[in-house]
Amino acid sequence: MRHHSNDDREPAGYAGGFLCRQTGGNAAALLRRLVVLAIASVALAASGGNAAHSQVLVDGKPDAVHIEARDVSVQEVLDALQAKFDLHYRTSDVLDTRMTGTFNGPLRRVAARILDGYDFAMKITPQGIDVLVLRQHPPDERPVAATASATHEGLPARVMTAAEANRYERGHVR
Repeated sequence: MRHHSNDDREPAGYAGGFLCRQTGGNAAALLRRLVVLAIASVALAASGGNAAHSQVLVDGKPDAVHIEARDVSVQEVLDALQAKFDLHYRTSDVLDTRMTGTFNGPLRRVAARILDGYDFAMKITPQGIDVLVLRQHPPDERPVAATASATHEGLPARVMTAAEANRYERGHVR
């Protein structure tokens, strides 16, 4: 003996009946929904494709920063550094140069490497690092970089050139 239900619902997985009931059996409404779904899927895939290819990961402490950048702008990297560390930057230039690479080292050195190709000034204090990005320099010019550090007495140190800053970092002060 077979049991018969008084329920007129279709078995699970009967999608045709589900869609027909949801659209009221109207084929034009079903077609519109499918077109909207297809357009939304294409838009989502297009926007998600770029996000999957570009990213910046920042880790570590100010004296040992690790950055992995993949097809991101200089501004995105600086924003990530600003969010993670006491690095603040200002600029009136567009920082849209794309970069890919891995950067390791102290925050001040990593920031200088990120800004390779830009003229900038960097002020290093016990509270953090302030960077003023002036402009992207033309390929035929040497970049201008200046670093200032606060001394223990609270008086500002003289501004060093990039070469002097590198020698200072390595302990080869002349």
